[in-house]
Amino acid sequence: MEESELVTRYPFVAASRAYLKDSKVSDAEFEDAAGRVLATVNNSPARRESKPAEAVKNYAVERLVLYSLDDAFAARRYAANKATGYARLLAGEEEATIVRVCREFFPSLRPAYSVSVIDFVKNARGLAEAQVEGGRVALNKEGLVGVFREALAKKVSSFTADRKTLPKNAVAAAEGIKPRVAETVKPPSFFKGSVYSLPCVQKVRKGVMEGKRYYGAMALAIALCRDGVTKERAIDELADYARRCSAGTGEFTEKESRNAVEWVYKHSTIGFACQAMRDQG
Repeated sequence: MEESELVTRYPFVAASRAYLKDSKVSDAEFEDAAGRVLATVNNSPARRESKPAEAVKNYAVERLVLYSLDDAFAARRYAANKATGYARLLAGEEEATIVRVCREFFPSLRPAYSVSVIDFVKNARGLAEAQVEGGRVALNKEGLVGVFREALAKKVSSFTADRKTLPKNAVAAAEGIKPRVAETVKPPSFFKGSVYSLPCVQKVRKGVMEGKRYYGAMALAIALCRDGVTKERAIDELADYARRCSAGTGEFTEKESRNAVEWVYKHSTIGFACQAMRDQG
């Protein structure tokens, strides 16, 4: 596949930097990008650009609008849907293209689809269930595309720069779609009558002190599981809990919160009681 076609189809690859020109983005372009962000959050079909420069610019501008929303749920929903779309596209490509794109995230990728354990844990979940030998994880084509999807979703949803540096017209465009985004990504706590809406749960959801954080994560995961919330949505919610906890003196990582969700959803018959939470302080 020619580089220009690769960049048009996958505007996140390293080669895309050559097509990202330092040009001014108009208010109208930010507003169009906001519409595409909203559509992606709602999992509407994505439009595919026909030129590499257009694809790269649209991808970059959409991310600026996404980060301007400052909404973790929306960012992960957008990233998951975007990554799923690219994964479906990649699954139909020739092997050379699959390898070329996946090496962007897994530099250790070898023929027969194996990657180093280090590359795997940086980008994907499920090492305990993976086939590991000699420091490498063996995958098939479907498995490789699956971990690519996870890696891309992680990249798209992450934002480490100072939000004060975001363009004002990106922030303005994001403000225009915030109400509709909020309707789409209401967190589980909005569901009246649910276990998760109980005051004892909502108190924990705000974050707890060191020494109680893992137990708090378990309690939240149990409540979500009892309410029938999907594991993926529970992982998102617990990631927010981890960030609120880490605002204190010590860090409580998303990995720790995710481990709590994984355990609870494998033991879904476990009971829930507010009194037990109160007994634990």
